[in-house]
Amino acid sequence: MSLREWLIAIGTLVILGIVIDGIRRMRRARKESMAISSGMGADDLDESPLEEEYNPELPNGGARTISRDVLEERGYVKPEKSSRFGNPPPKPTRPAKETRKPEQPAEPEPEMAEDEHLSSADQDDYIQDAGWGARDDETVDDGIVGEPRTVAPEPAPRPAEPEATEEPRAARKAETENAPPIVTSEVEEDTARRTPTARRSDQPLAGANRPEAREVIVINILARSGEEFSGPALKKLFEACGLEHGDMDIYHRHEEADTTSPVQFSVASAVEPGTFKPSDIPGMKTPGISFFMSLPGPSKPLQAFDFMLETAQAVVRNLGGELKDERRSVMTPQTIEHCRQRIREFERKQRSQRV
Repeated sequence: MSLREWLIAIGTLVILGIVIDGIRRMRRARKESMAISSGMGADDLDESPLEEEYNPELPNGGARTISRDVLEERGYVKPEKSSRFGNPPPKPTRPAKETRKPEQPAEPEPEMAEDEHLSSADQDDYIQDAGWGARDDETVDDGIVGEPRTVAPEPAPRPAEPEATEEPRAARKAETENAPPIVTSEVEEDTARRTPTARRSDQPLAGANRPEAREVIVINILARSGEEFSGPALKKLFEACGLEHGDMDIYHRHEEADTTSPVQFSVASAVEPGTFKPSDIPGMKTPGISFFMSLPGPSKPLQAFDFMLETAQAVVRNLGGELKDERRSVMTPQTIEHCRQRIREFERKQRSQRV
């Protein structure tokens, strides 16, 4: 035989061996599974009463109906107690007594036969099976149930206070208007620290030494609809916050009491020409004012902006109005943070130019 024939013969034998071994393994696995099933009680399933309703399509065999007899045999349910009277209908725990009119005689109760009379033990069993909570011969109290309710007397109405006359109201209003304005803490403390100095002849006006502005931060305050700010009230509030009338007939706030110190911020009227002339202030009315801070200018720009914002908030608290940005939109916390970011960016550019 040639080498090729030997190889074919050997390959055929190997394939036959593999097939025979697979068949042997299948038979052995089948026998083991049958042995396991018989060991787990699979042979006794025919005697189970549950097999009648078994549904092989469901994972657990589906729902099965078990008779009461089977449950009693397995001890899951107690056997029913036989009663010589069957299952009488349940009665209320306290049967209501029927009221009869005095003119109508009560109907005689039907007599029970001798074999229908119950012994005391049978009556107890009957009452227990029927679910009675009290015997019929017990007396029912028809009197008042519970304690009588006591109602607390209503409190007497408080006498109405007499309305205030026009004179006290006018007096309180005048006191409110003449009261010193409430200023924010930092501006008030900074203003209180300043010592008034005598005005020298060579001392410049407030805001006169302000350098040329390359960037301006603006905060507007607009009065409510139909209202206006009065000139005397604004003048009093500005002076309480450390502002001084000066250059361009507007108010300025310096870092120190001396007007030669850097200007922190200024304030002008929102109506042209925007000035606060001393001769016009007593009868002046304006619908809004504008705070602005020029950069470069103050040595501490962020502190100057905070003082300007606090002074504007003091005007709103004391005189009313609304805070607006430079576009006269509502001044939000995001807008305030954006102003601070502009100041930081300007300072960064200034430092880079110096280097």
